[in-house]
Order: sequence, then structure tokens, then C-alpha cells
Amino acid sequence: MSKDADVEQATPGEEQQAAPSVESAAPTMVSTATTVIAVTNGEAPAEVSPAAGTEAAPTPAALPMAEQVKPATAATTIAGIELAADKGSNKTNMDPALINFKVLYVLTQLVGLTMIVLVGTWIGQHFGGLGGTSNPKLEFNWHPLFMTIGFIYLYGNSILIYRGFRTTRKKTLKLTHAGIHLAAFVLTVIALKTVFDSHNLASPPIPNMYSLHSWLGLSAVIIFSLQYVAGFVAFLAPGLRENYRIAMMPLHIYFGLFGFGLAIASALMGLTEKAIFAITNPPYSTLPPAGLLANVIGVLYVVFGALVVYLATEPSYKRKPIPEDTALLTSSSANE
Repeated sequence: MSKDADVEQATPGEEQQAAPSVESAAPTMVSTATTVIAVTNGEAPAEVSPAAGTEAAPTPAALPMAEQVKPATAATTIAGIELAADKGSNKTNMDPALINFKVLYVLTQLVGLTMIVLVGTWIGQHFGGLGGTSNPKLEFNWHPLFMTIGFIYLYGNSILIYRGFRTTRKKTLKLTHAGIHLAAFVLTVIALKTVFDSHNLASPPIPNMYSLHSWLGLSAVIIFSLQYVAGFVAFLAPGLRENYRIAMMPLHIYFGLFGFGLAIASALMGLTEKAIFAITNPPYSTLPPAGLLANVIGVLYVVFGALVVYLATEPSYKRKPIPEDTALLTSSSANE
């Protein structure tokens, strides 16, 4: 005889042993459901006896299977509501690491915006404001302003975009990352043009590319530009295999942070050069208001850079993938 037939033909003793277990479990389910509903209504649980003149409730064994399952379903539903409420209450207890990230992220934005405002104030109050090619000295003032906005503030925010907007789809973040980088690149090119114009159009002309500031600044711009091209080819342009993208990611992250740190260092050198050469009456060594403001701006550069690097490298602040990212990765892998 087959093994299936052996299973189907149970002995009478086994049927008699199995039946009481079902009947005994069903009253427990009914009692549990009754107790939960009574407590929910604000009443103390009590035994319910049949009213006079009415028929006694049928035993669970006499009820259809669907009606026997109903009390268990009700209890499960109530328990499910309670579980959802617990999850909702747990959301209010936010991860301490995420709370720290939000506080530091807001602080980073405040430092960056203050930095831009102070640079504009420094230029406007102490160096005559902004101008065009007809006045090379005033045209130069576009250089520190656009470098601060583009090559420091926007560059730093582009690095933080993935961690700052944690619930946004990764494809959207990639496009935003590239867009902010492009805006920073445009402002940087304009800033470079103004500094070369201010040197070449001065009377007499000022030599170009002789200082350490100019060397490191141009190096940072070249690294930034190469990073942009490599990142676009690796992570936005279609056709590159996933294993190559994975191999490129550590290099992209490292040189992105390296270029940002180099931009901060170059900005500090340029700020010091401007203060030494331009703050002469009274001299910078006496720490006049213009010199004091220059020092404060330099400190803000360092604080902003330190916050960006910390937020971008702290492992507990890393963005966790969302379901849309997984679906996008699966579809892209299937198309390769």
C-alpha cells in the first residue's frame, strides 16, 4: 500500500484523540475574544450565562468551521490594532543617531549661510562692493563671493544630499547631486574668470598663478571637474556594468571629500592673502574690523568643512535603501 494511503487511513483511536483538542481550543479562543472585547468597552470581564427562556448557545463542535474561526479572527484583529499602535508609539522614540544628524545638519546649513552673508558684508563694507571689467579691483570681489557660494557651500551640500534627504528616491538624489555640482562648477568658472581679469586688466598687470593659493585652488578645480565627469559616466550614463560602478564608488567618495577639503584649504589661503594685501589702513596686523571679519569667515570655513566631512563619513548617519531603490536596482540589473 502507498505512503499516501497510510496517511489517509487514520485509526479510530487517533480521531477520538484529535477531536477533543480542537473542541478544547475553540472555547479558549471564544473566551479570549470575549475578554478582549469586554475590556475594550471599559467593562470588567464576567462570565455570560444564557438568559432565561432562551436556548443555550451551541457548543463549538456544533458550530460551522467559519463561525468557530470568527472569534480568533476578532482577537487577531484587535491584537493587530494594538501592535500597530505600538509601532506608531515607537516612531516617536526616534533613533538618537538620527536626532543628532538632524541637529548637526541644520547647524551646518546655518554656518554655511552665515558664511555667505559675512563674505558679502566683508566685500560690500570694506572693499567697495562688486564691479565689472571697467574696474578690475571691484571685479575681483566676485571671486571670493562665488567661490564661497559655489565651491564651498554648494559643493558641501552636494556631498550631503544623500544623507540629508533620506526618504527620496536614489535616482532623484543622483540627478539633484549632479545638478548642484553643475551649479557649483558654473559659479567656480565665473570666479576664476574674474580673478584672471582683475590681474590682466590691472595697471600694471599682476602676475597669475604664482602663489600657493592659486596652485592649490586650481588643483581643487581640476579634481572637482574630473570627479564630475567620472561620476556622470559611472553613475548616470547608461551602459556601465554594476560591478564597475561598485568599484568606482569608494574612489568617487574619497576624491569628492579630498577635493572639498582642498577647496577649504585654498579658500583659507586666499582669504589670508586678501587680508594681508588689501587691509593696509590700518594694517591687518592691528586686527581692524575688516581683519577681524576675515578671521571669523575663515573660522566658519573650517567649521563648515568639518561638519560636512563628519556628517558624510559617520557610519550611523548612512542613508538606508528604500523599496524604490531596490526596485530600480533590480530593473537595471535585469536590463543589463
